[in-house]
Amino acid sequence: MSRLLYTLLYYFLTPLLFFRLLTKHKKSSAYKEQRQSLRLAERLGFFSSLNFKDKKNFEPPIWFHTVSVGEFLATLPLIRSFQQNYPQYPIVITCTTTTGSAQIIKTFSEEIKLGHVFHVYLPYDLPDAMKRFFKTLKPRLGIVMETEIWPNLLHVAQQFDIPVWLLNARMSEKSAKGYARFPKLIKNALNQFSGIAVQNSMDANRLKDLGANEKTLHITGSIKFDIKVNQEDINAGVELRKQLNWQDKKVLIAASTHKGEDEIILDIFETLKQQQNNLVMIVVPRHPERFQSVYHLLNNAQYSVMKRSQMDNKPINTDILLGDSMGEMMSYFACSDVVFMGGTMVPTGGHNIIEPAALGLPVVCGPHMFNFTAINELFLQYGASKQVADPESLINTLNVLLSDEKMANEMGKRAKALMEQNAGALNKMMSLISSHLQ
Repeated sequence: MSRLLYTLLYYFLTPLLFFRLLTKHKKSSAYKEQRQSLRLAERLGFFSSLNFKDKKNFEPPIWFHTVSVGEFLATLPLIRSFQQNYPQYPIVITCTTTTGSAQIIKTFSEEIKLGHVFHVYLPYDLPDAMKRFFKTLKPRLGIVMETEIWPNLLHVAQQFDIPVWLLNARMSEKSAKGYARFPKLIKNALNQFSGIAVQNSMDANRLKDLGANEKTLHITGSIKFDIKVNQEDINAGVELRKQLNWQDKKVLIAASTHKGEDEIILDIFETLKQQQNNLVMIVVPRHPERFQSVYHLLNNAQYSVMKRSQMDNKPINTDILLGDSMGEMMSYFACSDVVFMGGTMVPTGGHNIIEPAALGLPVVCGPHMFNFTAINELFLQYGASKQVADPESLINTLNVLLSDEKMANEMGKRAKALMEQNAGALNKMMSLISSHLQ
């Protein structure tokens, strides 16, 4: 597919993209305080000029693109490193989701007010929208995270002579097959990156097969291994456990669940509860638009259910906590004893298990971890996580970890040690792109 045909198709689909945005926004209307408005004009590249204060002392900005909450939080140490090492460059952060926008604004609220950080949605990948975006932004350097390959973005950036790096890049087998359907389009796009820092050799090989120039590929590991556990998150988790009167309970968390998994995990909880009288559970759906439907599902069972958004400071007694809040995942993990990672009992491809590993927690995944194959295999090889094939195996594995505290602790220690051994990607990435900032 040529870029012209791709662009024509994108123009044709743009009304549907707007409709999808509005539909998802309406579904999550009960949680509007946890996400930002759609700001539809920004999706077409219309936004006010950058309001950086003290412009005389500032260079052109460094632009980071992180799709949503998870990518932004993983990128945060890199952004902080840039701020520390290159304070003369203001920071622009883009995302595509309203929840990601809310998290960016929450994290950088003071710096946004001071004019040191600017946030806007990334426009749709249309030539005119991207031209407006880059004309207003005029960045010194663009940094795109993980698996964001947008042909028009890269083409326009090259026209404006803006170097763009793809950092922490990963390419699952499934994604590679999808991109391979458009070989010329993807090859041209990949070769417009100034450089690509990949997580491992498997990702590098798949990108080479798609047409990436081997000279631009650098294996750095995953930046997510460089996660720094915030003591405030740990304290919040401990406090949450106290507030829920769960000090003497065994806490199972089902993190980032997808449609079809909540029913499975609820059935498993009911089975485990027969053997583990002191078992309680936290369920955190991946997408805010599902918070309400998951609450109804849980509430129709025989257990007491509490929404995190409706908690006050009074002690509570509940069997299940619905984690219907954004930016608190580390606190939920810090409140837990054993982790089931969602997106793995349905063919979604899983989510990153590094956050609970950083807290030294035992993690169990279902059969579908194809989005994180290398990390999953590394953890399994090290005995730092467990993977099961079906709900029955999941019941048995969770039961063992909930019953055998010593085994669970040993598994968590191995996970934490593995994190420390694989840290260092952040410094490698900083070294790679420093030449653009001299």
